[in-house]
Amino acid sequence: MKRILSIIFVVSVLIGAVFCVPAGASYDDVMESMELYSDCVLLVSADNSEVIFAKNEGKQTPPASLTKVITAIVVLENCDDLNQIVTVSESAIKELDGTGSSLGGLQPGEQVSVYDLLCNLLLQSANEAATTLADFISGNDRAKFISMMNEVAERLGCNNSHFVNPHGLDDDDQYVTAEDMATFVKHAMTFPDFEEIFGKVTYTLKPTNLQEERIIRNTNNMMNSAYKDYYCKYVKGGKTGSTSIAGRCVVAVASNDGYNYIGVALNSTMSDVDGDGVNENGAFLDCKEMFEWAFKNIELVAISDTTRIVGQVPVKYAKTTDFLTLSPAETVYSLVPSGTDSGSLLVEPVEGTMPEFVKAPVKKGDKICRAKVLYAGKVIKEIDLVASMDVEMGIFSFFGTLVKNLVSSWPFRIAAAVIIIALIIILLRRRKKNKEKAAEKSSYRILNYNDFMKLK
Repeated sequence: MKRILSIIFVVSVLIGAVFCVPAGASYDDVMESMELYSDCVLLVSADNSEVIFAKNEGKQTPPASLTKVITAIVVLENCDDLNQIVTVSESAIKELDGTGSSLGGLQPGEQVSVYDLLCNLLLQSANEAATTLADFISGNDRAKFISMMNEVAERLGCNNSHFVNPHGLDDDDQYVTAEDMATFVKHAMTFPDFEEIFGKVTYTLKPTNLQEERIIRNTNNMMNSAYKDYYCKYVKGGKTGSTSIAGRCVVAVASNDGYNYIGVALNSTMSDVDGDGVNENGAFLDCKEMFEWAFKNIELVAISDTTRIVGQVPVKYAKTTDFLTLSPAETVYSLVPSGTDSGSLLVEPVEGTMPEFVKAPVKKGDKICRAKVLYAGKVIKEIDLVASMDVEMGIFSFFGTLVKNLVSSWPFRIAAAVIIIALIIILLRRRKKNKEKAAEKSSYRILNYNDFMKLK
């Protein structure tokens, strides 16, 4: 009974250790209330990788020109000098004939810097920039470049993505997922040159041996205030893509007040969503809605800190206490709805990790178990719970417990029973022997002196 009460007490304490958020819908409920047009969407924090919204985030789908993000990564990882001049080959352009490719107007024999080729690649999504860069980096070994693209995916743990070309034209063996796409962009943003190019609305290409300087524009209309339906002031960069099979696609980054998000929308539609007679890009609309909701409704708060007691566990052999108090191993921050007070964030132990008891001595900081933090019934974090104090061993408590455990154990009881039975048997035998000796002694004649002399 004491053991059951202890467990109930511990669970009650843990359930009571809550941090509060106003009662309301979870992020999934919010997403369901949005009118999203894309088959696959993802909104993830670029700061701590927390997922806010996700729908079909692991579904493999054609990436279209989002492929060029990976192409740019390979270039940036393998080219130390972006001012190097590259000559655009005729083959790099002709291989795109009849494909309906997005082109940047590069000409055979034109000499362009790697930096300007990257701007062509990422801003106006020029397919001939992709083939030219691939041939430059690989020494005209396209298979080698494709292998390098897939090596990047494998190294980043993006095992649900695969590439067969550097530009994104549809192919059954070329696919990505929304979650992998977010990982690619997060990695690409570690390169200052990528971040700089990615965030340009327009760029003036330097004059070449065949063309004067000219202005190119970013195809991501979320960054262009002229497109009121799409414009989002928080968006700091993005890449678009579209084919008849891939649909409309976009990956974008947005920042505000120190918060940074990556939004992905894949396989979206072009349709008249507002009845104005003009078809709208559903991928842009979805990313804009997710970004604006997040910046308005979410904030980063400490959901657990090392000073808070969130549970207890029975302790054996302790000198002065019967329970060990538990605290989070570290202060953990999470993105939760704005205006948190108390109520809906719950800390509870992970099943199978909470011990029935611990044994003294225990040092402050010793890991005891795992716990999960839940919001609206959904796990948003897992944390370690550790001892919040030192617990010394009590010698008398230790030996007293040992004696108690020994006495209450079945082997001891059996041994004790055997010893008692043996002692009873020994006592009975001794008693029997004593009786026999007494009987034997009483059978002798006792003669007095006169009788003895007569016998003599």
